[in-house]
Amino acid sequence: MAPARLKYKVESFLSHLALAISENAAPLFLSLTLLDHRAEKMAGKSMFRYADGFDKFLMFFGTLGSIGDGSQIPLTMFLLKDVINAYGDKNSGLTNDMVDKFALRLLYAAVGVGLSAFVEGLCWARTAERQTSRMRMEYLKSVLKQEVSFFDTQTGSTTHEVVSLISSDASSIQVALCEKIPDCLTYMSTFFFCHVFAFIVSWKFTFAVIPLSAMFIGPGLVFGKIMMDLIMKMIESYGVAGGIAEQAVSSIRTVYSYVGERQTLEKFSQALQKSMEFGIKSGLVKGLMLGSMGIIYAGWGFQAWIGTYLVTEKGEKGGNVFIAGFNVLMGGLSILSALPHLTSITEATSATARILEMIDRVAETDREDKKEKALSHVKGEIEFRNVYFSYPSRPDTPVLRGFNLKVPAGKRVGLIGGSGSGKSTVISLLERFYDPTDGEILLDGHKIKRFQLKWLRSQMGLVNQEPVLFATSIKENIIFGKDGASMEQVINAAKDANAHDFIVKLPEGYDTQVGQFGFQMSGGQKQRIAIARALLRDPKILLLDEATSALDAQSERMVQEAIDKASKGRTTITVAHRLSTIQTAHQIVVLKAGEVIESGSHDELMLLNNGQGGEYLRMVQLQQMAVQNETFYDSNIEMDRRYRHRMSTPNKPNQCEIQWI
Repeated sequence: MAPARLKYKVESFLSHLALAISENAAPLFLSLTLLDHRAEKMAGKSMFRYADGFDKFLMFFGTLGSIGDGSQIPLTMFLLKDVINAYGDKNSGLTNDMVDKFALRLLYAAVGVGLSAFVEGLCWARTAERQTSRMRMEYLKSVLKQEVSFFDTQTGSTTHEVVSLISSDASSIQVALCEKIPDCLTYMSTFFFCHVFAFIVSWKFTFAVIPLSAMFIGPGLVFGKIMMDLIMKMIESYGVAGGIAEQAVSSIRTVYSYVGERQTLEKFSQALQKSMEFGIKSGLVKGLMLGSMGIIYAGWGFQAWIGTYLVTEKGEKGGNVFIAGFNVLMGGLSILSALPHLTSITEATSATARILEMIDRVAETDREDKKEKALSHVKGEIEFRNVYFSYPSRPDTPVLRGFNLKVPAGKRVGLIGGSGSGKSTVISLLERFYDPTDGEILLDGHKIKRFQLKWLRSQMGLVNQEPVLFATSIKENIIFGKDGASMEQVINAAKDANAHDFIVKLPEGYDTQVGQFGFQMSGGQKQRIAIARALLRDPKILLLDEATSALDAQSERMVQEAIDKASKGRTTITVAHRLSTIQTAHQIVVLKAGEVIESGSHDELMLLNNGQGGEYLRMVQLQQMAVQNETFYDSNIEMDRRYRHRMSTPNKPNQCEIQWI
């Protein structure tokens, strides 16, 4: 081969290599620094934690397939070595038979590489799906095990992150296992075989030019560390922006009703502005790094010169130098092609750390602790003994102070008091959403901390002031109360909750969709569905947290009838705002600042202090006055409406007089 032609081809290859390096060096060193940054956090947190024996089998053969796939270019060039040398030698005696033999070798190589690529794709795709499915399941299982206080202390952005991990981060891990890791193995295999064959065909040339491949390491190490810090800050600021967007979408009706689109966009824009600032700085650093790598072209000029020198002065065969140069070139390009994949693997490694951090988090209350016990029969007697409690988000603000209460089995107790008195906290502690900071809570004489948490909650039915319905059918919402319940049980629970009649009147009956958060149902309908869900499990204890306070008079009457029916034979604790709903309770407890100040039946509390009453009587009188004022106001509105109607009727002028009281 003529030296001029060789020099041209070598320079052409090297110029393309230099361009590829300048475009892809940043991801390499960003990945290296990110890996170093995450190394400590990733101790014991492998992306392959959920690989079983079959997955290891798949990964083993997938790796072999990647290695075989990566040998395609170097093997092809190695097989072409003799052909190129023969074409460059006028006295080689190259014949068609020799060309056919070389072509047949290439065919065998193509078949082998094709089979390797098939095995690679099949094995890695299969194991990626299996492993990430297990990881998603374990993640959600861990989230559902966490205590309520964990979610109370989350901000909007961190809550968004907890939710997004199961989708976005798990998907990035699956892509890394399915595509990025096998591709990196393929490129590394190409790099290895290219340099091995380059040494075989022309060790002098290869030995001289390989050190030049490391010339871009210096700038990358310096600037990569800076870029890593900037990108981590960008990711954090994007998380804040995502939290704002999620809150706006989940509360879209509130945003619309208060015309809050502009405020939401302003907050979102402010969060994105920080990300933009970090992005500009990152771009500046990347530009400086790429600009500093112009020295690489000088190295590639040396490679072109040394190749020409070996052919003209040292007698190296042109084909050997060409193949060696091409292999070194393709080996370098293969590493550069792996850089974007290496960046994705680095991101997946970080995602793995975040997911496994949640999976490994030990909840303060383990609902599946097999060491704890469960009672074979529950009567439903409840006792609070000198209970103190403060919420984790406000540890310096006591909510309950020496709270004592004993509820006999099958009896109904009402809790009343002003806002912040601790009424709803009592129910939260009984459900073990939280544990007391001091004191004990007992069920049938046993500390509830010693019960399996899932079993304990299965003995209770909870109905909140604002019932939460899932965006599915009425039937599925009720069945959520008891897994595997039959349709007959669902209907019976709905009847007990006074919900069956309105459900069957709907066009699709029990298959009617309730909409997001149950927005397609009225307040009374949602509440009765929630009561049916609570009754489906036939709980020994019924907990009602202001279940009728947000309803109109007609809906309240329907729901109250359902509650009265459901309370029969069950221990019932009712947190009430409207005192009329708990007048028939066996015991009424008045709370103030987390302490019990009065306790007794309705009649007993009305006759406290020698008939003068106490706090309960004062609350009753205030509500009676409020009802009277509301009734008087409604009455006057109705009388005014009739007066205006009669005044507008000319045929009946004598019927327009109204006596106002």
